[in-house]
Amino acid sequence: MQRATLLVCWGVFQHANLFPFRYDMPRIPLFALLSLLLWLPCSAAAREVSIPINLDYQILQALIIQASYTDPGQTARVVNEADGCVAVTLANPGVTGGDGIVHFASDISVFVGTPLGSNCMMPYEWSGSIIVSQTPKLNPQTWELAFDPVDTKLLSADGRVIESFNLVWERLLPVVKAYFSSFSIPLDSPVNDLKRFILPMFSAEAQQQAAQLLDSIRPGEISVDERGVRVILLADAVEVVPAESDAELETLSEKELYSFLELWETWDSLLVYLISFLAEKELSDDEQQQLIDLLLDTRYQFVAKINDPAAGNDFVRDQFIEGWQLLSGIFRNHLLDSPSGSRLGYLSFFTAADALMVLDELGPAFGVEISRNGLVRLAKMVGGESVELDYTPDVNQTLQRLFDAHPGANEPPEAPSGPPQGSDPTSFYDVLNRLEHFLFPVAYAAASPSFSEIKSWQPPNSNDADYFSRVGNVLEVASTALAIRRQLPKAVVQFYRSMIPAVAWQESCFRQFIVKDGKLTYLLSYNQSSVGIMQVNERVWRGVYDIQRLRWDIKYNASAGCEIVDLYLQKYAMKTYGNKIPGKPDNLAQMVYALYNGGPSQHKKFLERKKSGKLYDSDLLFAEKFEAVKNRSWQDAVMCL
Repeated sequence: MQRATLLVCWGVFQHANLFPFRYDMPRIPLFALLSLLLWLPCSAAAREVSIPINLDYQILQALIIQASYTDPGQTARVVNEADGCVAVTLANPGVTGGDGIVHFASDISVFVGTPLGSNCMMPYEWSGSIIVSQTPKLNPQTWELAFDPVDTKLLSADGRVIESFNLVWERLLPVVKAYFSSFSIPLDSPVNDLKRFILPMFSAEAQQQAAQLLDSIRPGEISVDERGVRVILLADAVEVVPAESDAELETLSEKELYSFLELWETWDSLLVYLISFLAEKELSDDEQQQLIDLLLDTRYQFVAKINDPAAGNDFVRDQFIEGWQLLSGIFRNHLLDSPSGSRLGYLSFFTAADALMVLDELGPAFGVEISRNGLVRLAKMVGGESVELDYTPDVNQTLQRLFDAHPGANEPPEAPSGPPQGSDPTSFYDVLNRLEHFLFPVAYAAASPSFSEIKSWQPPNSNDADYFSRVGNVLEVASTALAIRRQLPKAVVQFYRSMIPAVAWQESCFRQFIVKDGKLTYLLSYNQSSVGIMQVNERVWRGVYDIQRLRWDIKYNASAGCEIVDLYLQKYAMKTYGNKIPGKPDNLAQMVYALYNGGPSQHKKFLERKKSGKLYDSDLLFAEKFEAVKNRSWQDAVMCL
């Protein structure tokens, strides 16, 4: 590419010589003029990038089965003559390899007889296995990955290599070898999907350079090792914008903020789609925990960022890159478990995600960014063209099973015919305003409590013993039911039951509702994302809990909060302390509350600030409340109503 740049600039120089020069002008040395020209826009030479198509043996085997083992039971009838009197069948394919060679193995059975009428006379039957070793090659015009045989081994049923062949095998073996040689993988689909995915990932100013990059995609080297076949795509990326300086980031306009929110919501919807897809598989405990960690951390990070006036699309890109790095292994291990769907679509998905990782490393000077269209394209590679990434509050039963969330087990209260009377309609339909068209679907109204039920939980103007007694009963029932259902270890039951009132005290001062402008409405956090007595964050727990009931049903909100506290207690905090309560239970209580507030990432952060002695005010205040609850003196200490 540098040679091409030199030629272009030399053309500019030659063109310039068409114009006459004055003889009295100072002469510029040729090498200096060329240096100057090369320093100008022509200096934006393209950088050759390598984008991998990784065909690990699992996906390669799945693709071969999909294309070539299409008979019942994933078998292949290679020879079928004389109405089955002469037949060769392959079954149970496997793929391994290394050192540049792919080994295709398969069970093989042979049936040969002499056809006589409708019968096969003097049948000969044999079964064993075959291994055909081949080298991969790629057609640069059709993008078809094919294979050339280099060695064939026929093995008996007991695994011995057969050295000599009888007349039957001398006739049949070339046919079988030819069948293996016909194996091919059409990579044009992943390559074209990659192009459709990459184009929206460039800014509007960089579309021309993006088109040049896509047009320059060409085959590179093919390698084979113990992990699989790796096909390299080469492309030329051209710098389009200068690298970012250290200048202060500008505040986003309202339109830019809307675009940022829309992009993040699409990314969150893609993440939910993929996690829901994977959660239906046979995952290990560690894999399930990784899915939970990723979803929670991604959402907690966004909640912390949502009020940042300088937040932008780089935030979403960083989350995507980090998420793919963490979970690409799980995706590769389990996406192929589904009996339906296109294996090539999965390969396209892997390739597109890996390509984004490569392009991201080029830095901002190449104009790469995450786009909504690109994320939608990714989802369609896995689930087909019918997939939509809609950001809705609908309860996702797969997510509920992943989180073991069952707060709706209680009998739902009486349903109202509309918003509670006397409530603030604006607040009811959406304080986030721009999502109001789907945050309250009609289906959710049936689970909402009646206004009389809501009214009964209007907080008093001052401390009221009866109110606190009723609130305490709701929290006690919810925490006890959770302890029984999830079979909490006996050593932590009392600790857990003390945690719940302390969290409700710290989060809401035991209020599900408040009176605002003379109207009763649900308690909403300062950042307009957490609601109710346990301040359950609607963004973080979208799909896991019913948003409508979190807002208007105190019992449902309390039950959801109890489940979240237990999640952080058993899945995170107890990993540090085991199944025993430490000598100073305040430490454990503070850690659980830090996780409740900030997500899984707070586990390490809390330990660090505890060690340094730099606890947050919220840590210290919660410890005081936990101590009061533990000593059963909390109702006398509450002063916030």
